[in-house]
Amino acid sequence: MPVRFINVHPSQLKVYLVVEVACFITPLTVGLILAAIRKLWRGAERVRLDILVYLMLGGALVLAAEHVWHGEVVPWPPFLTAMQSPEDIPVVINEMTRVGGTMTLAVTGAWLLVLGFTRRVQVKITPIKQLTTTLSPTSTETGVK
Repeated sequence: MPVRFINVHPSQLKVYLVVEVACFITPLTVGLILAAIRKLWRGAERVRLDILVYLMLGGALVLAAEHVWHGEVVPWPPFLTAMQSPEDIPVVINEMTRVGGTMTLAVTGAWLLVLGFTRRVQVKITPIKQLTTTLSPTSTETGVK
């Protein structure tokens, strides 16, 4: 099969730029919901929900700071530079679902693995009451010659 080259002028090329700027919204929302559940539910300390809340909120805040640093999130509406018109809303929702949802599931999965591992490998520490030995003192230890 022969190779064919297509001659296209650069002005005819369309470049689609995929900007991911809303990925932090999903873990941030989940983290805030989990923080409220943690305050209201008494069994939250049993399942170590605080660790998951810190992972979600910490990761979301670091991502938000990174997006602000790169100028992708601005302090004026619509706040996201990728959403300049209402037609961009489905793109942002898709990105929040696809990227943010994947990050949220990955963090939750890591939390479940760590939780399962720590429950399986619990070290029970018992204090030592008295250290006894079966060795009798020698004459050099007692100072007797």
